[in-house]
Amino acid sequence: MDQNIRIVSLVPSLTETLCDFGMQNNIKGCTKFCVSPKILRKSALAVGGTKDPDIDKIIFLKPTHIIINQEENTPEVRQMLFERIDKSSTMIIDTFPKNIYDVIPLVQNLGEIFSCQDYVHEWVQKVEYLLKKCKTVESPQILFMYFIWRNPWMIAGDKTYISSMLNLVGFKNTVITGEEMNLRYPVVKEENFSNLKSTDVFMFSSEPFPFKKRHIEEFYQCFNIKNKHFLRVDGQNLSWYGTRSLKCLEYLRELKLEFLKEQNI
Repeated sequence: MDQNIRIVSLVPSLTETLCDFGMQNNIKGCTKFCVSPKILRKSALAVGGTKDPDIDKIIFLKPTHIIINQEENTPEVRQMLFERIDKSSTMIIDTFPKNIYDVIPLVQNLGEIFSCQDYVHEWVQKVEYLLKKCKTVESPQILFMYFIWRNPWMIAGDKTYISSMLNLVGFKNTVITGEEMNLRYPVVKEENFSNLKSTDVFMFSSEPFPFKKRHIEEFYQCFNIKNKHFLRVDGQNLSWYGTRSLKCLEYLRELKLEFLKEQNI
């Protein structure tokens, strides 16, 4: 790997992707949420969070490449980077995959930029195989709500990457939103009550809020819900894109089959 490549990644799942490429030593800076692989904390400088990175630290690292995302990084952060970074010496890679069919060309593009085409070619073949496997469990359709946060209770709407992945195995989101960033993860309010009643299963994610059984019981009491099924799901697998999307496809099929078995469907 070219040791002259110096990367700062503000996108945890793409930090993981680059490490899967074998580029761990090229990552000079990343966010405190870049937790995979764990060993990266010892070799890369933490430059803050995804929403509030230290721009001066990033500039100090003299990166040749900076990786950002339109949803995970705020417009203000992205604008500051575009204004302050010398684009003659640094490439800013701006990303925003909304589904697996965006992720594939994103990973291919990163593979071309960093000369990792062989790894990516094999990865794409595995993804295409698992996409076919997912189609075998598209039926029956299961209506879901996916919770990402408590206090307030927040959910992933149908325009999110999370929802698009669940759609691949026949889970259908009951929460319809607009495309705008501020609408994609709504708070559960009275107007959502009809969605609560029509939902087949409530999914509670392991991140960003780590839902435990007591939180789920609290939700059921708060909204006076009875006889509804729930699943605690792996938030990293379902929300991280990049090379992690391959694991997600494996996980999705298992999740659907597990639910059908539990419900004797």
